[in-house]
This record gives sequence, structure tokens and C-alpha cells, in this order.
Amino acid sequence: MYVYDIANILTDKDGVGMEKLAVIDLGSNSIRMSIYEINPDKSFCQIGNYRKMVKLSEGMNENMCLQPEPQLRTVNAILEFRQIMQKEGVTKVRCVATAAMRKAKNGKEFADTVKAVSGMDIEIIDGETEAALDCLAISKTLGVQRGIICDIGGGSTEFIAISDGAMVKPAISKPMGSRSITEMFFSASEDKNTIEEAKTYIQKHVEELPWLDLMQGAPIVGIGGTLRSFAKYHMNDQSTTAINRHEIPSSDADALIEKIISASCEQRCSMPGIGKERGDIIVGGLLPFMELKRLIASPLLIVADVGIREGILFETLNN
Repeated sequence: MYVYDIANILTDKDGVGMEKLAVIDLGSNSIRMSIYEINPDKSFCQIGNYRKMVKLSEGMNENMCLQPEPQLRTVNAILEFRQIMQKEGVTKVRCVATAAMRKAKNGKEFADTVKAVSGMDIEIIDGETEAALDCLAISKTLGVQRGIICDIGGGSTEFIAISDGAMVKPAISKPMGSRSITEMFFSASEDKNTIEEAKTYIQKHVEELPWLDLMQGAPIVGIGGTLRSFAKYHMNDQSTTAINRHEIPSSDADALIEKIISASCEQRCSMPGIGKERGDIIVGGLLPFMELKRLIASPLLIVADVGIREGILFETLNN
């Protein structure tokens, strides 16, 4: 676990040591940073939240290598975040990377490049660690006692079952996300046939989850950009305000998904919550949720703007 100092510990007005922790989540689509002020008693508050759409995994499916332009976008975003951290007086940083970098043949090479350019270490975490961090975040913030966490990223989807408030092992990461599904099945066209092909591929992965019988009729807790955008569409909300908790009944979800699939990419780009950033990949991102919902007959989707960054915060506090 790379949690490293970038400045001297700050001191508050009473002279008591206080830290500012920056947590960076480098995903397949976006890079997000949260800055927390942590007091000696381990109480905290978030003082900053930042996001850049870098599309790191764009074009990666052909040779499983990160491409030059996405790498450049990502490095520029990290340097921008570095300036923000210095301005805010951040004292500790943890930066983690998920599906794009762990799948890329040149992921380690890119991490070395980032280190050389910015001085920042990137920790490439495996799918099980990503899932465990998601579970920690949900358990600490939403208090869900039973359900399945579905974290749909750009390159992978994490599934974590919760029963009696505890994680049901194993947590599962599957190599399918909004961008990877889009590039695998919809690069030439998106029509009824290609959607059915994608559903068949996804169904095989979801049917392998070992605790589906236990989770019949359970709610789904949706995190990640795809389901946040879906919730914003349901809310008719075009703002960037964080979602604390938003519930979507299954019947509403079915109707919304039908509207999204029936719309053209241009039309999706003008839909509230989806926009230009996700108009081209939203269908690929929603398909894993659709298959999971169908297989467990889930009555409800609960969406919250929490995930890896919050999990890292709580892990850091625990340590």
C-alpha cells in the first residue's frame, strides 16, 4: 500500500497535528481525486473533489496496450491534480489504478512514466482488492445489510454480495465494463443483434457468481460512473452534485433502459446525466446491471456516489 508524505504534517490553530489526505482513483474512463482533512481523533471532512475524463483504456482492446494519446491525457490530469494538492497543502497521497492498468501489457511501464514525470507512485490493485474497498465504503456509508454491490467501471465490473451486513466471499471482478463492452461489440454498429451478442457474453460471466441463489430478490447497490449517470437521468439532474443515496424501482429502471437503448448516440448525449462523456458507452455499461437484475429478480437499485476512494479513506483510518 503506497501512502506517502508529500509535505510536512500540517498544524491546526490549536497546535494539534492534522493531515490532509488525497486519494486518487485512476480508472479506465476517468481519474478522480478526493481530498480529506483528518484530525488526530480520526474524524474527517472532505474538502475537495475533482474529476477529469481521460479515457485511459480507449483503443486498448486491439493489442491490450495503453495508447499514446490516452496516456498523455492521463499524465496531464495527474500533473494538474499535483498542483491542486500542493495548493491545498496535502500531506499524504494514495493513488490506485484499476482495470485499465492491470490489464494493459504496458501498465507497469506507464506507472514508471508517471513516477518519473510527477513523482507520484501508482498502485495497480487487483480486482479482489478493488471489490473489498467498494464493500468497505458501502458498509461505512449506506449501512446496507443485504444486497449486491455492482461497481461498473470502464474496463471491469466488480460484484460484492452482502448478507447480514458482511461481505459474502468471494468478491468477484469481471473483465467487462462500459468501454470494454462497447469496443468489443459495438465498434462497428450497435443494433439488436450486437446487443444480444453482448448480453450472451455478459450472461455467462454473471451466471458464474457463486452466491446468486443466496441473493435472490435482493437490492442492487450501484456505484461507478455508469450507474451514477443512470441515476442522474432518472432524477432529470444535469448537475455534477454528488448522489448521497438515490433509489430506482426495477420497473422504472426497465423503462429508462429501454429509452436509452432506443435512442441514438446523439440523442443520448443530450440526455440529463449522460451527456457527451457517456453517450457512446452507456449501453455497454448498463448491460452487466441488466443481466444481474434479471438473474436475481432484484426489485430495487440503490445508487450512491461512493466507491474506492472512500474505501481507501476508511482503510487508512483503520490502519
